[in-house]
Amino acid sequence: MGAVSLCQMTTDKLIAEARKHAKSFGDRGRAGVTLEMVPKVRVLDAVVVHFESDEHEGKIEIFLERETGKFISATLVPKERKKKV
Repeated sequence: MGAVSLCQMTTDKLIAEARKHAKSFGDRGRAGVTLEMVPKVRVLDAVVVHFESDEHEGKIEIFLERETGKFISATLVPKERKKKV
């Protein structure tokens, strides 16, 4: 089954958008890394496999290269903790 590309953005526009999102990490990000420290950029054709439930608040997202299924990254969103009043 062939993949159909739905992406209307150019590679340059995708990189610019990614840079905007990366700014939300702050000056040093969570890992102490800035965009200036990681100048090599590559754009992958990827998918996000999203796991969630109506019964549980936690979520898991797995990012994979579309062509090979190679693991890119994962995100775990734990269920909301109840705040103490």
